[in-house]
Amino acid sequence: MRYRTRLCVDFNVLGENFSFLKTLVPNNEVLFMVKANAYGHGMVPIVQYANKVLGIKEFGVATIEEGAYLRDSLSNCEFEVYVFSDIQLDLGVNWNIYRSRRITPVLSRLEDLKIFLENKSYGHIPLVLKYNTGMNRLGISEKDAERSIELLKKHKRTHISHLMSHFSSSFLSIDKIKKTNNQFKLFRELKQSFRDNGITIEKSSISNSGAIEQKFGLEESHVRPGLILYGPSSLASNFRKKSLWKGKNISSLETTIISTFNVKKGDPLGYGAIPCPEDGLIGIVSIGYGDGFLSTYQGARFSYKGHPARVVGRISMDMAHILFPSSLKNEVHVGETFRIWGEDSSELLDLSDELNRIPYELFCQLSPRIPRVYNLIQ
Repeated sequence: MRYRTRLCVDFNVLGENFSFLKTLVPNNEVLFMVKANAYGHGMVPIVQYANKVLGIKEFGVATIEEGAYLRDSLSNCEFEVYVFSDIQLDLGVNWNIYRSRRITPVLSRLEDLKIFLENKSYGHIPLVLKYNTGMNRLGISEKDAERSIELLKKHKRTHISHLMSHFSSSFLSIDKIKKTNNQFKLFRELKQSFRDNGITIEKSSISNSGAIEQKFGLEESHVRPGLILYGPSSLASNFRKKSLWKGKNISSLETTIISTFNVKKGDPLGYGAIPCPEDGLIGIVSIGYGDGFLSTYQGARFSYKGHPARVVGRISMDMAHILFPSSLKNEVHVGETFRIWGEDSSELLDLSDELNRIPYELFCQLSPRIPRVYNLIQ
């Protein structure tokens, strides 16, 4: 049996990307973001390789469920897990999940900080605080910073394990956009406020992929790369020339041609009997919106054996129509592989730009129905 569609993940490329990352941030520890199933690539295998082979010791997830699943799946591995968004401290029973699984909530609300400090069951869990310096999503607000310091002093907590914030606009040019510089300035001021009140800070981080690509915010102990370790630059298309990142995609999305036939301009195709835009050869590929190949791909252009190909008609749940030039009638065969994207990250970036999407979406929307196939050449 062959895979109808597959996401081929190359651990060797992940290792190469990590090695290149360390040339940009030689003095920083790495907190690798693996939320949303490692951006669609398979959280458990990615973390296992990153931890055991690359030596990464800290990982970030979005939810308490992700954190518990990761710890349960790799209970014999030594690493730290941070839960960044849906921490659910308001549910009183969750302290047991955090303590027994050895996962750490990132406290982004004053209310959560109060729960954490008042419930002695959290006493042996590292204190990790995230402040809002301008993202206006999660994070204790600047106006509540003084109140948070008062709470720490009230509960005799004089040590913060990790202090965080998050850049909102580092995917743009940091040289030209003042927002990122202003956020960093505020973050440094917050750090000093803690020190002035006798509170020590063990670790700190604010730099995400976009900031790392521009070598900004590296004065902190840690960086938090996400997208770049999976391959593509995170910068907006008109600012990518600013990027120092030279990574490759760790994945290739491949599907299979399962039928071919000739068509004339105007011939009806698929649901809605959409007229074919020109004469050519249709290849039916075994990928559809049930796999995460959504309607946003309609009209998308690809290269096949050095020739143009594009999606035509409506994408079905399990299949899509690819229009090839008529000249390829003897070169497109049932059973052959059709590649959506490959190792070249510029290829994926061009595709996402054409679809008016970001690479994060193309990765994360891949459904569980697509098998993840892992490759490691030692």
